[in-house]
Amino acid sequence: MKRPRPQPPKDAPPDAAWLGGPISWFSISLTVRADDLHPEHVTHLFDVEPTHSQVKGLPRSARANAPPATFGSWAVCLTSEETDEWDVTEAVRTLIARFPQAPTVWEQLPVGAQIRLSFGLHLETRNQGFSIPADILKFAADRNIELDFDIYSERTATV
Repeated sequence: MKRPRPQPPKDAPPDAAWLGGPISWFSISLTVRADDLHPEHVTHLFDVEPTHSQVKGLPRSARANAPPATFGSWAVCLTSEETDEWDVTEAVRTLIARFPQAPTVWEQLPVGAQIRLSFGLHLETRNQGFSIPADILKFAADRNIELDFDIYSERTATV
């Protein structure tokens, strides 16, 4: 059972500012990128359909006059619209559970492929955060997965 999402105290004044707590919105993706990457090979290797992929030399999108991709890539994204999980850590576990657990499978990716676990974190206020536990760090380290963080925040008044 999922932990309940932390809430401000019930007796707090309606105009009280709540600092800290969980991140309100996030997206997480796992991307494989290489000059000679063939996305269908990654799909077959991982047995996971990508959210997005591109082949080097082919148009990057279906739009007219789209420039050709300069590298191959394959990505699976998990957004807050796809899960009711509010905890970033648990959402990462949900995403990586889709992938092969044996590091030897990942070694079959093209030599020099960059593998990145990206976090898009959208903060509503200061002092929001999450932690990355050892099991997720080990999963990433055992597969040479780089962690990437993009942090977005509206400027808030000083308190």
